[in-house]
Amino acid sequence: MPELEKKRAPREPKNPRPSKRPRNPAPPKDAPRTSAQTIVDEKRQNLTLNDWLTVLAFVDKHKDMTQAEIVAHYGSLREGRLIFTQGTLSRKLAQRAHLEKRVDLHPTALSMKRERVVTRPDVERALVLWVQHMENDRLETVTGQMLAQKRRHFEDLFEVPENERLVGEGWIGSFKKTYNLKERRRHGEAASVDLEAVEAERARMKIILATYAPRDRFNADETSLFPMAPPDRGLCSKQMSGKKLNKFRLTLLFAVNEDGSEKLPPFFIGYSRQPRCFNKKLPESLGFYYRNNKKAWMTKVFFQEWIVRLDNDMRQQNRYICVTIDNFTGHDIDYTPTNINLQFFRPNLTSYVQPCDAGIIRTFKAKYRAKFCKRAVQLDEAGEEDIYKINLLEAMMMAREAWDEVTPETIANCWHHTGILPSR
Repeated sequence: MPELEKKRAPREPKNPRPSKRPRNPAPPKDAPRTSAQTIVDEKRQNLTLNDWLTVLAFVDKHKDMTQAEIVAHYGSLREGRLIFTQGTLSRKLAQRAHLEKRVDLHPTALSMKRERVVTRPDVERALVLWVQHMENDRLETVTGQMLAQKRRHFEDLFEVPENERLVGEGWIGSFKKTYNLKERRRHGEAASVDLEAVEAERARMKIILATYAPRDRFNADETSLFPMAPPDRGLCSKQMSGKKLNKFRLTLLFAVNEDGSEKLPPFFIGYSRQPRCFNKKLPESLGFYYRNNKKAWMTKVFFQEWIVRLDNDMRQQNRYICVTIDNFTGHDIDYTPTNINLQFFRPNLTSYVQPCDAGIIRTFKAKYRAKFCKRAVQLDEAGEEDIYKINLLEAMMMAREAWDEVTPETIANCWHHTGILPSR
């Protein structure tokens, strides 16, 4: 029988690879389960400027503590815990004057974690002053393109070398964030007015309103409402064609007192004398104060009727009130109330001094649109083809609900915002 060939022993590698890290032994099968996690070192936080100023103030009050003790103190807090090292604290103490100066230079510096690098502080300061001038003196807003153009103007004015000038508009985002500039939509009907005239009107109204209690100071104002118009903007994944605008309009007159304790029912003015949706019922039987004309707009006849009714109510209550309103020609009536002091604002100033135009009506419209859109979703779920379909009575009921939801706090804030209230 032939002898078996001897197998050659395997050749050992010249550069053996290091052995793999041994695995942790598996726990016994009968070991109880635990939710404990492996202890890891806590990472240092990136503190805001406000955090560092708080720490520095603590250092001033506790001069007997070492820097290491202060680090340990903040690391052991349950609330307001801050993680940093002794070396970082020492560096911030050395930079203290610079940190405090940042607060004066930038309004939003307290919430910033890193200092924004400014290549030309003189140009930036000039740009900030220009924005403030446009907002406070000219009552105008600015756009990103206007910022870029004005910066180039200041760079030319200060003879900034080409290699130090900012190229493009990428800096605008950080500039807006630093100085809390946001794109905001204008509200109200503010026009070009003399600010001295605004202050004079505020002073005049303070004298008039000083003799009335807050509950007896009223403001009235009309607004147009397009109750059946679908939203003109919304979220979508592609460009959508516009929908035909329903131009049906209502005019509503609102009146409310200073503390929001008394909101008079809205006065509705529409086109039709007897809308079909009323089912041949009078508006009063449906709980609405409703009148109509061809333009669905306020007239002297309607306003005088409203004032007479309000004056009669105040006479029955033995109550005397002051009603402020704009100087629209439809408010020029022949009737002289006995229990109402009817005061007209000076022309072109109502956007500054009229409470209803300072946010009350805007709040009402926002609540109405929210209800209108919620109703559209419900109609979509019900399978309706036209989800924005609504009749006049339904719209008036929805408007009344929206008016009821305007809170006294909102009303009081809008009154105070106008600056026409006398000092308490």
